[in-house]
Amino acid sequence: MERRDALITGVVLGLMFAAIATLIVMARSDETDRLAFDPDVSSTPDDPTTDEPTPDDPAPDGGEFDAFVDEAIVFVEETRGGRFLTRPIVVTLGESDFVARVTSDLAADFAEAPDEVEVFNATYRALALIGPDERIDEVYGRFGEAGILGFYDPTTDELVVRQRDELSLLTKSTIVHELTHAWDDQHFDLDRPEYDDRTDEIGWGFIAVAEGSATWVEAEWEATLDSADRGALLQEELGFSDPGIIDEFTLAFLLLELSPYEYGEPFVTQLVESGGITALDTALTEPPVTSEQVMSPDRYDTQEGPIDIPAPPADGEVLYSGLGGDVVIESILAGTGVVRDFEWGGDQLVVWTADGQSCIRWDIQAEDGSTASVRSAFETWGSRVGDVEVSEVDSRTVRIDRCV
Repeated sequence: MERRDALITGVVLGLMFAAIATLIVMARSDETDRLAFDPDVSSTPDDPTTDEPTPDDPAPDGGEFDAFVDEAIVFVEETRGGRFLTRPIVVTLGESDFVARVTSDLAADFAEAPDEVEVFNATYRALALIGPDERIDEVYGRFGEAGILGFYDPTTDELVVRQRDELSLLTKSTIVHELTHAWDDQHFDLDRPEYDDRTDEIGWGFIAVAEGSATWVEAEWEATLDSADRGALLQEELGFSDPGIIDEFTLAFLLLELSPYEYGEPFVTQLVESGGITALDTALTEPPVTSEQVMSPDRYDTQEGPIDIPAPPADGEVLYSGLGGDVVIESILAGTGVVRDFEWGGDQLVVWTADGQSCIRWDIQAEDGSTASVRSAFETWGSRVGDVEVSEVDSRTVRIDRCV
């Protein structure tokens, strides 16, 4: 199950991944995004055949910031293999204005889809991604404030960058990342509402490819820096946010939210190394339909889909029915320190609410059909999150029930 983001965001990966990696090690040891929506800013499309900046062009009016945007546009065009169709709008907002913008935009997005909010409230509570009394819109508000460096909005073709006192290396890398989203949007359209009603994982797969593309280009840009600047950039990333912010979220939630970055970049890197930039373009056109295809790219190469499993019955009106997915399984198990030793084959998840509780029933099969490893992993997970019943539907299928 996935949530299609209206805003393609850029997250402080250095800090969060470092902290998360430490937390995972500690847990297992027990077992032996970046454009401002300024109504006064407008864009006049340039003729891409005549007016696009080149490395030898003089800096435009606007000083250091505009000069770097021109430089970054050229880098993205060369790396992605073509020109922007129109010049992207890139605007920065100061710290407080940026946070206010992210908060208000997220609130507006959630206000437009109250039914979807309730679906995700129920699902995330039952999966122990958020607490039983937490709301997903409030959690995302805190997460956006803590971790978003910038974002690109494919519905308005704009991008906002979180700017501090100066044009830092971190701001520059964010601009490169978000410009890549703008390039991909102009050529492949990053607004895909047609994925909203799908019950496979194509929405998550598409976001993983989009974030992988931007993170790969960002990494290519960082590789042009000398060792001193790369070290300085890392220090900026580590110093961006209060490490204590991690404590406001479950580790499972953080792993799931950062998963498009964690798995997207190596997926895109492998695509480009094996098939060139055309392979990345193809993946943006025809995204992976399961998270397993991103996490194990050979499954994308062979277009291996999930094992066909019937949806389990629900004890109430169904809010969601479809794949839970490999990445959700990995996130909730790793997030509670459970060492997983089975390969995902397929699953079906149903979600409902009853008597004020959020409930899931989840049928899962391993690739080899063995139930022992699946059952053991989820029994351990259940012992850590509570209120979990694990049973076997048949010789191949494990069922997980949880209501909170």
